[in-house]
Amino acid sequence: MSTGAAFFDLDKTVIAKSSTLAFTRPLFKAGFLNRASLFKAGIAQAYYQMFGADHDQLERVRQELGELTKGWSQEEVAELVEETVEEIVTPLVYAEALAIIDEHIRAGRRVVVVSSSPYEIVAPLCRFLGLEEIIATVPEVDEEGRYTGGISFYAYGPGKAEAMREFADEEGIDLTES
Repeated sequence: MSTGAAFFDLDKTVIAKSSTLAFTRPLFKAGFLNRASLFKAGIAQAYYQMFGADHDQLERVRQELGELTKGWSQEEVAELVEETVEEIVTPLVYAEALAIIDEHIRAGRRVVVVSSSPYEIVAPLCRFLGLEEIIATVPEVDEEGRYTGGISFYAYGPGKAEAMREFADEEGIDLTES
C-alpha cells in the first residue's frame, strides 16, 4: 500500500539560513577556510538572507564551493559537521517547521528533507533533528576520499524534482497523497 510523504526543503524552510554557509565558522576554525573565504561567505549569507538567490547565483556559488573545497577530505568535513551540528543548528531551527514536521509524522506520513546542500552537511543536521530520509547534493570524491570540485548529483531545480519522483517510486510513496 502506498502512502503519502511530506517533502521539506532545508534552507530557509526548516532552518533560517543556508546550511552550507552556516558551517563556515567551524570550517574556518578547523583551518579549511582562510579569512578572505570567511568574509566572502559572510557577505554571501547576508545577501541570501535578504534577497534569496536565483538560479544563476546558486550556480555560481556551486562552482565557487566546488573550487574552494577541492582537495578537502570528505571524512574530515563530515566529522567536523557532526561535532558542531548541535551548536550551529539549534539557534537556526524554525520551531514552526518542527511543529509541522511533527504533525506529518503523527499523521503517518514519511518526512523527507530535500536540499541542494551537500550530503555531508545535510545528513548530520537532519539526524540531529530526528529525520533520517534525505535527498541532497552528492559531491564527487576521488579514490583518496578528497573532493574533486565536481558534483555527482546536484539536488537543485529539475534535478531535485526528479530525485523526489525517483525516491517516491522506489519507496512506494504516492505523490498525490504528499
